[in-house]
Amino acid sequence: MRYKLFYILLSVAVVALAGFYYFSANKIETVKMSFADAENLKFLLAVLQDKGIAEKHGLKLDVAFAPPFEAERRLIEKVDGVEVGSINPLSIVIANQTKNTKLRAFASTYQTNQALVVRAKSTFYRFEDLKGARIAMHPKGSASYTMHALGMKTLGLDLDRDFKLVFGSFPQNEERLAKGEVEAAFLNVVATARFLATGNYREIINLSDEWGSMTGSSVIPFVDLAAHADWISQNPKNVERLREAISDAAIFIRKNPQLIEEYKQILGLQRPEEINLMKERLPAIFPLTWLPEAHDALVKKAFELKLIQEFPRENIFIE
Repeated sequence: MRYKLFYILLSVAVVALAGFYYFSANKIETVKMSFADAENLKFLLAVLQDKGIAEKHGLKLDVAFAPPFEAERRLIEKVDGVEVGSINPLSIVIANQTKNTKLRAFASTYQTNQALVVRAKSTFYRFEDLKGARIAMHPKGSASYTMHALGMKTLGLDLDRDFKLVFGSFPQNEERLAKGEVEAAFLNVVATARFLATGNYREIINLSDEWGSMTGSSVIPFVDLAAHADWISQNPKNVERLREAISDAAIFIRKNPQLIEEYKQILGLQRPEEINLMKERLPAIFPLTWLPEAHDALVKKAFELKLIQEFPRENIFIE
């Protein structure tokens, strides 16, 4: 009888322990995040949440949107308990060097195509043709400005020296281009598709091919997920979950381009021409894998061109 009771208690303990480990492994973790207020990130988040991808990886994403520069500041300063945020790779380097932070990136949300939009009848066909022209873009200090400054320098051009820059938000810059107040504008992939779909605009060839010949990588990282090193060391499972969820979402988007039409309101699309063009272009900006080597190439080139003060001594793009 004594042995029978022992085995019953042992069985109960085993079941309870198994239940504990099962609950622990499948527990939904909430991650507080700061995202740039951009259509492509809102689209990515909608797919992560609505299609059950975040939940599948045991995540609940508590995301607050803000203008890009503010979203980065909220991550850097841990405003309101922000744990993870969207940030440009070079912004991470600059923050670590100037603010004594220890930010680390661990996943890519999207990459850039480095293109300029001009009127279809414009006489400009190369970046070099635009010397002295008025160009609309994001303000200095923004990720967009830094990345485009890097892109121009790879061609031997200087944003401040060679162009007349007009600074503003993406909506402001779209309006300026539409009204003819500027000759060209750096726009994101969503706005670019909207303009091209009208047939009244075209884009200057992007820098991807040129970039690949100089760095060995055709990928130009633009926005990553990053966190402070202490949070990453304390939350390795959440880091892996986020990385896998982002990758799964990118794969899902590429396999299901009809999502563009499903989320056309988030993307600000109305006409069939815009939707069809976006189906061709948008999925490709979401990387399928995390590529630290592409980030290293980006930082190396930025250092060579003196866009960052010094080359990072520590590894900020973690495996």
